[in-house]
Amino acid sequence: MAGQCPFHVKHGIHFAAEIEKIDYEPFSTLLYILVFSCPIFLGCNLFKDEVIDDTELVDVTYFVPVYETTDKLAQKVSIDPPKDYAQAGKIVTYQQYIFINKPQEGIHVLDNSDPANPENLHFISIPGYLDMSIIDDHLYSNMFSALVVFDISSITQPEIIKEFTVEDVFYYNPYITLESVVNTVESSEFTRYDPVDNTLGIVTGWRTEIRQEPLDAFELRYETLESVDFVTATAETDQSFGEVSTAGSMIRFLPIDQYLYTINFNELVLFSIGEDYRPSRFARLDTGTQAETLFQLNDLLFVGSTTGMLMYDVSVSSNPDYINSINHFRSCDPVVADENYAYFTLRGGTNCFTESNELQIIDIRDPQNLEVVARQIMFNPHGLAIHQDHLIVCDGSAGLKVLNVSDRVNPEVVHTETIPFAYNIIVDYPTAVVVREGVIYQYDLSELPAISKTAELILTTD
Repeated sequence: MAGQCPFHVKHGIHFAAEIEKIDYEPFSTLLYILVFSCPIFLGCNLFKDEVIDDTELVDVTYFVPVYETTDKLAQKVSIDPPKDYAQAGKIVTYQQYIFINKPQEGIHVLDNSDPANPENLHFISIPGYLDMSIIDDHLYSNMFSALVVFDISSITQPEIIKEFTVEDVFYYNPYITLESVVNTVESSEFTRYDPVDNTLGIVTGWRTEIRQEPLDAFELRYETLESVDFVTATAETDQSFGEVSTAGSMIRFLPIDQYLYTINFNELVLFSIGEDYRPSRFARLDTGTQAETLFQLNDLLFVGSTTGMLMYDVSVSSNPDYINSINHFRSCDPVVADENYAYFTLRGGTNCFTESNELQIIDIRDPQNLEVVARQIMFNPHGLAIHQDHLIVCDGSAGLKVLNVSDRVNPEVVHTETIPFAYNIIVDYPTAVVVREGVIYQYDLSELPAISKTAELILTTD
């Protein structure tokens, strides 16, 4: 029986007997021929059991990017009721209002007409949001890689001006939401991620799907990129604009004359602002390092970076001219300055490349010969502000510290205000606004170095 179909061997005699009873129609004849000629023409494949590949298949968890266009993202911009504010963020003041950022989500808007009782008005929801600046009732912010503009002339009804959107100008980290997705997936021995294709749009999130792949062909190739924490700073200056916002030392949008300076990883990106406040692409300038903060003092622009401080001449605002730089070990680095000295804090920890935490004071009287004249050890410094001979530093969980810098070579901590986590500060002497996780404080600075708290607004319901 070797070589015959299993079906024929087992059932052939009985099947043949039954065939004799059939009144052959064309189809029956064809079936008879196919069955009994199996050994000759088909090699028994018609009824032979299926051959199973013995290659082992495994379940592979794929992380797949989710794309959206700028137009669709703009449709998601909304003005929502007040939201809880449960994390430390950057702050901007404009007129009697305080704007607080919630990274990746949007902006809390507070009415500070009565500083003793600030009112949480609403939340501007902006997907992929990081930074902002305000020029004459126009709020400029990023939306992932785009620059968007809001008309806030009616503060209770801000509106996005969709035709002012400038697409594809900012670097954004498409992997920033990947970690949260990874953490929600059950442990899997085999994981991969699909590569990002920027031609498909902006990556706004990630989803997972299970695919089966041969084990012997599998190569573990899941990896994530270091998230980039953009932090920048600005200052109130004389502008050609009618009225601009004042920001703390952690903001990266800075209006100078008729231009909006912004930080884009290792670039200065300039937008010209038209008479109708429409932004237009104007120039890019490579800083040669990962830039983090901006601060302007008269005709000087200070750029804090992960490797040091850079100085530019912006007397011609359309053409910033590099002057000099001073380097330090890698760290996070906001900077402020007065006429003769620059002050920057070096912070260690996540994404800051070092564990060192200190304040440095730099003599800038001769820009061609920058020199560090003093160092003061800190705990975990973030935002800072200078007023005459007093420097105020948000030193993380070590609180708000006031330093006497009348002798710039010998700074001295003369007062510490206990705050669970001091993150950012704006000084509008004789008052200051300080933010920590979930709370806004306001202080009277008229008796420096002593400071007194005048108001506290808790923005969470926890």
